[in-house]
Amino acid sequence: MSNRVLGILCCVVSIILWFYAIPEWVSSPSNVTKVVLSPTFWPLIITGLIALCGAYLLVTGEVEGDEQIEVLERPQNKGAGATRLLLTALAMLAFLVAVETSGLIIGSMALFIIVTAVITQKISTRMVLIAIILPIALYGFFAHVASVAIPQGEWVQLP
Repeated sequence: MSNRVLGILCCVVSIILWFYAIPEWVSSPSNVTKVVLSPTFWPLIITGLIALCGAYLLVTGEVEGDEQIEVLERPQNKGAGATRLLLTALAMLAFLVAVETSGLIIGSMALFIIVTAVITQKISTRMVLIAIILPIALYGFFAHVASVAIPQGEWVQLP
């Protein structure tokens, strides 16, 4: 499928969502104090992003030729995938057990770094920065904008 066809499809889907599906099926009470907490706000934001992606695909044109598309090679070690899956599952179980002590923010940071290291088999500075900034930003939104309590654990108490 070419980028233009995909772009047209994204634009059509976003128009249907924006003008029909969201107003018809997502109800929003009139007494919402903050617009970001409105049930219709985030679906409309996602719909706008779908429209932007569609417009980008329309502008970029046709899909690259077969010679330009990289083909993923099969791994040499056939047990590597199962090992990564097992390590990721163990990391998630450890997160589940440790979240009471470490809290959701620090636990999420550690889990992000561990899962990234298991999947990509390397740790980059960018991933460490994302692992630190993303949980803190999400905590800030949920705790201070949405007024939702986030478990902080015993190690660190954020404001």
